[in-house]
Amino acid sequence: MAKKDDAQFPHNGTYIMKAVDAERRTYSEIAERMNVHPTSFQQYRGRYSLQMSIWWRLSRALNRNLIAEIGDLLGIPYETRSEKACRLELENTRAELAKTKAELEKAKVQIEVYKSVVQK
Repeated sequence: MAKKDDAQFPHNGTYIMKAVDAERRTYSEIAERMNVHPTSFQQYRGRYSLQMSIWWRLSRALNRNLIAEIGDLLGIPYETRSEKACRLELENTRAELAKTKAELEKAKVQIEVYKSVVQK
């Protein structure tokens, strides 16, 4: 008997075939890229569950992170190392921008002071 949580588990075969179709590639082309026989690739269509190695090779063949896409379906927040690095870089850039804006405002005030001194 399937647990209630398993009801949301995507049918892997259907999911990968939709991914391949979305990339507008032939099944034979993808099978060749994965180094599997086209018949074997076609058999994936009917499988409810697939080995991680299949997901890995298919992701590489499509140049698309299908593993992460499946993970997104869980609905559990997760941040990858690259996302963390990007977030940190963005925070640093924002801090530098704020510092630069403050320096610019300070320079504008100084220019106004110099202008008033020169005009007198």
